[in-house]
Amino acid sequence: MGFVSTISEGISVALDSLGANKVRSGLTILGVTIGVLVVMVMAAVITGINRSFSELLAPNGMTTFSVVHFDFSAMMNFSGPLDDQERGFMRNPPLQPEWTKELGRLPGIRSAAPIAELGGYEANVGSDRVEISLYGVGADYLEIDSGDIMAGRWFTQTEADRRADVVVIDSAAAVGLFGNRDPLGRDIRISRRNENARVRVIGVYRPPANLFAGLATHYVWLPFATADKVLRVWDRQISFSVRPDPDVDLEAALDATRARMRQLRGLKPGQEDDFDVVTSDQMLNLWGQLTNVLFAAMVGLSSIGLMVGGVGVIGIMMISVTERTREIGLRKAMGGRRRDILWQFLVEAATLTVVGGATGMLIGGALVWTVNQWTPLPAVVPMWSIVAALGASALTGVGFGLYPASRAAGLDPIDALRYE
Repeated sequence: MGFVSTISEGISVALDSLGANKVRSGLTILGVTIGVLVVMVMAAVITGINRSFSELLAPNGMTTFSVVHFDFSAMMNFSGPLDDQERGFMRNPPLQPEWTKELGRLPGIRSAAPIAELGGYEANVGSDRVEISLYGVGADYLEIDSGDIMAGRWFTQTEADRRADVVVIDSAAAVGLFGNRDPLGRDIRISRRNENARVRVIGVYRPPANLFAGLATHYVWLPFATADKVLRVWDRQISFSVRPDPDVDLEAALDATRARMRQLRGLKPGQEDDFDVVTSDQMLNLWGQLTNVLFAAMVGLSSIGLMVGGVGVIGIMMISVTERTREIGLRKAMGGRRRDILWQFLVEAATLTVVGGATGMLIGGALVWTVNQWTPLPAVVPMWSIVAALGASALTGVGFGLYPASRAAGLDPIDALRYE
């Protein structure tokens, strides 16, 4: 009961101090508030982005993998020279789109298609124009991307083989270009600098919801061969998307694809691959490394705020010890133990910082809600961030309050009673 009484008394004194010295106490805990706020907001955004990235890969299935012309694993080694990665990107020969037919014939492979992501284009209808994310894809793209056709249809294999001038657009592009008019059967012009092409809209497609779809809201898909015909597709922008049959072991599919790609590349036994096969697990691993860097930055920023708050705690607690010197002497003269006084001041310091942490959590929660409502960034507050924020706040108070508490507990009762 004595221990509980000491804690409750420390909390009561701390709250009284907050009420009596609002400005001083507020400035003291401001650093802790900022530190906790940073933890809450950054943890929420990073967690939301991680979840969105996993949702981006999930519709494709964790067995769907890509073939790229450069060593993707080099990107995962952040300690390696960037120049080496750039030289690898340019040194390796590009992929040939017709190779997807060879990969598609492999046993256990359900589909293989070239994909080219083209940037810097805009689409216009008369005076209405929008910036677009342009993709050259195969007719079986819907087997890889699990969105929904909202109106019209996707282009057929025959249209893809004949390089038909047809496109599928997303709903945002449809509204931006046609307003309330029906976009099906209407022509749009795709252009970039000296390149331009007139194509006909045959469908409106809604891609799976994810963070990256929210950041780029105007999408246009056209047959890969059409993009290669009417636009300047840089051959190093081409990759292959390969989807194995559901009952096929992923490792077997990867080995078969790698072996066939070595044949198509004309590589001899012992020669290193001049391409890479990238799985969803590798993508998640790379993404995890990127978010680890963000987490490290989060810890660094929040630590600065907590240290500033801790220095303020030392100051306000030293003032509290000075103001209550006679009280401490009286308690010792009446039999108060050193550890009771020590605990009281530690609890008082921890209460101050926890109040600051709780304030930071409330402000952080409001900011997270604002981010969710008004930006495309997803933000999800993980439970661990709440526990970590409160724990860090309490530890900051205990750590920085230890010196003032030790000084109070070590006062001589006779000198303390004589203190004026």
